Amino acid sequence: MAFTSEGQSLGKALLLRLLLFVVVVVLVWVAYVAFYAYNPDLLGWFYAKLRPITIWLYGLIDTRLPDAVKYKVSAGLSDELGPRALFLLILAGVIEAAVIALFHMLRAIWHRMAG
Repeated sequence: MAFTSEGQSLGKALLLRLLLFVVVVVLVWVAYVAFYAYNPDLLGWFYAKLRPITIWLYGLIDTRLPDAVKYKVSAGLSDELGPRALFLLILAGVIEAAVIALFHMLRAIWHRMAG
């Protein structure tokens, strides 16, 4: 996806990408805190649905990695971290897609109004 146009410098494009990244991080943090504080049952439901993926990842680690590495990797995917990390990655992806889509919609509206 291109954030630059003919009239936009690379520095402005990078600054815009950094700004959108910060917006996504803040929105993910706010969404996770809201889930945790106001809807922990839904958060638990997501974790339960993501648990089979975590178990599948453990299976990949046990069968594909050498013994010297697999215990270190397994420690990183503990029962507590695995589903939470997957949930946060999915949440971040969904929020990023929404922010990018909103940005492009607003930019298109701006160009139609200006031109």
